[in-house]
Amino acid sequence: MINRQFRSEWQDTCRDSQTGARPKRGLLLWATENWRLPSVGAAGDRGPRTIAGLLLAMAMLTSCLSTVRNRKPTYTEPNNASARSIFAKGQLPAATEVEHLKYSRSAPALLRRAWLELQLQQPQASLDTSAQVLYSADKPSANEESFARYIRAESFQAQGNRDRGKFDRQRARQLALDPELQRRLIPATLPTPTRGPAWGRVAIERRASWRPLPPNRRNLDRMQRPRRVTIHHSAMYFRDTRPRAAAAQIARIQREHMQNRGYGDIGYHFLIDPSGRVWEGRELRYQGAHASGNNNIGNIGICLLGNFVRQHNDGQGPTRAQVQSMEQLVVQMMRHYRFGGDALYCHSDFKNTACPGPRMQPIVKQFAKQLQARLAGRAGNRADLPARTEEDDE
Repeated sequence: MINRQFRSEWQDTCRDSQTGARPKRGLLLWATENWRLPSVGAAGDRGPRTIAGLLLAMAMLTSCLSTVRNRKPTYTEPNNASARSIFAKGQLPAATEVEHLKYSRSAPALLRRAWLELQLQQPQASLDTSAQVLYSADKPSANEESFARYIRAESFQAQGNRDRGKFDRQRARQLALDPELQRRLIPATLPTPTRGPAWGRVAIERRASWRPLPPNRRNLDRMQRPRRVTIHHSAMYFRDTRPRAAAAQIARIQREHMQNRGYGDIGYHFLIDPSGRVWEGRELRYQGAHASGNNNIGNIGICLLGNFVRQHNDGQGPTRAQVQSMEQLVVQMMRHYRFGGDALYCHSDFKNTACPGPRMQPIVKQFAKQLQARLAGRAGNRADLPARTEEDDE
């Protein structure tokens, strides 16, 4: 057992080490004075007890001193792609954190490193690091790609090559799901409508191209002369530009409308995929099922494929091609059926709904105002519309 003198000196040593005072030498002197090897056969020899006490004392002394050592701050690399982890102000200097991330190959760690390199005014290094996310063997998720594209666009701008980053910025707008990243892209979030209505004829993929189910004609009403247009979104995340994928998505919507909602056919007359391709839905000779009840009378339904919300994980923004096709199709309907820009609506104008989404509704409203301004002051508010041609009557 440790004697009383040793216990008292050990307690003093621990107390001094915690208060910053230099350890007393008494314990070391006591250990030196009492250090001796055991004598074989010597009665009452305290050698073994002294050695065991010394070892225990040294272990305890080391434990006491370790409590006052300056601990190095631990670093945990980001494990998810979010604005909070990518853009956050680090607890370590940027250069130090970059060193910590130098050998990490996960997408969140590479994105964080690329952002820090950009803050350190190393745009080329940032471009190289973000490229590892985009072109690695493991394909990045849409969310990860949106951050990588945004960082690349910012890096090109830092190099004075803003035009080289246009594609990356546009791609980031299309894919951005994180609310903070969307906010950073606000200046270019809404696609700019065309300067003037495009009066040209829109190419339309015929209904048979997406292999629809046969409509239940007994559950369809004849369409009255169209006098308005309503814009929708499909409320399902979709960014595939391949015709086959778009056709499958439209067929999926038709099955949902007919099998789960009891409609006689798909509810929309036209659908527009992310590439801007326009697809024929329900035939225009039949009234649609898209604006609730009597709101469907004389109402052409146009649906853009995608979920144009702001803050949900499955949200996105409309593509420029979708917006341009929507504008051209609306104008074509105006030409054919002779109604003006005051007859362009969003689904939310008829029903308490977010459709066509916060990222699409402002575009529709802006385009409607543009049409009304263009036609204002014209005779009958229609004179600026080109006359119908035989081609229109086909």
